[in-house]
Formats: sequence, C-alpha cells, structure tokens
Amino acid sequence: MLKPKLLRDFLTAREPYFRQNAEALEVYASKGSVIATGTPGLSFLYSYELNVLAMDYPNSLDNLTVSILKWVRKYQPSLIFNPDKRERGISFDADILDNNTADILFVMPVTERVIVEETDDEDIVTHLPEPDFNPRKVAA
Repeated sequence: MLKPKLLRDFLTAREPYFRQNAEALEVYASKGSVIATGTPGLSFLYSYELNVLAMDYPNSLDNLTVSILKWVRKYQPSLIFNPDKRERGISFDADILDNNTADILFVMPVTERVIVEETDDEDIVTHLPEPDFNPRKVAA
C-alpha cells in the first residue's frame, strides 16, 4: 500500500505542526480487503479505509481539511468528483480538548490498483496511478 505514506508525507510537508511534532500525526489503514478477480493473472485491488489522526492539533479544522482535500483530488479523486461518493466519502470526528487544541480523525475509503506481471524469474508488481480527471467532464 502506497497511499498512507503518500498522505503522511503530503501533510507533513504542508503543516509545520506535523514537521515539529511527528508523533502528533498517525496515518493508517483499517477495514482493508484484497479484491482479486480469479482471472489467470494475479493483479488485484486494495480497498481500505485510510485514517488520519491529528492529535493535539492547534490549528483550524479548515487547515487540515483543505490539505486533505488537495491530496484526495490527486490520489482519490472519486471522493470529490463522483456524486455517489462525495457526500459521505470523507468523514471526520473531532474531540475538542480545550479552547486551543483538538484530536481530529478523518476517515476515507480508498483503493489502489495493483498489476502483477508474472515472469519466469519473478513477479513484477506495479501500482497504477489514479486515472486523470478532467473537471470539465463532470456534471454538477
């Protein structure tokens, strides 16, 4: 799985708080499954919930939300552009700790397509990028 690391790296680069407090950011997968089609090839799909837990977060929820939306736009665009997924695709819980900090958990369903090329010597595994998205093709 590549997306948890990609999201952690993205948030750390955007948020000085996470650069200074690496232990305050947890990114992890849950409720995962491997979907294989039973065809002769070994290609498959990872499907799981990607969780982002920001602990003792001192900034506005808006800051974190915008960062997550920027990442989703590139790495899981269906959560924004698919009308069937966008309304409930990204959820969050916030535990307000005091007037200045909160623990915030974002949860979003993601997938990763994996192609497996079998050779005599080894299996070559390639993670496919998300399909390109053209916003002009989406109906509101």
